[in-house]
Amino acid sequence: MKKTMKIIMLCCLGLSFTLPAEASSCLKGQPCGNIQKSANHQLQSSAASQKANRKKLYRGAGNYLVTAKRLNVRGDNLLDGRPVGQLEYGENIYVYRFSHGWAMITFKNEVAWVSGRYLRYQQSEL
Repeated sequence: MKKTMKIIMLCCLGLSFTLPAEASSCLKGQPCGNIQKSANHQLQSSAASQKANRKKLYRGAGNYLVTAKRLNVRGDNLLDGRPVGQLEYGENIYVYRFSHGWAMITFKNEVAWVSGRYLRYQQSEL
């Protein structure tokens, strides 16, 4: 019993000397060591991905590429729900505006709507 207590005491004593040595290099209120590097890396990669997503997710008038295998085109009455046609993957279309996730286009010279989720903005080259 006394041996076990001595071993436990020595372990606790040994741990108490190593912990302050690591913590002393940290500034108060600042993350330490690899945590700081990891946090900076995550912030940088997050900012870069947000910037890239903004380019992809532009939701204004312009040319868009269809990214779905087949994209249903719905007539002017969205509540009706019946498709009036389909667009194929890779087709370029012009979107006039977006509303609640739907993109307004013309299809067979009529106003029509497609889901904006399956469109990728194509910047025009001047």
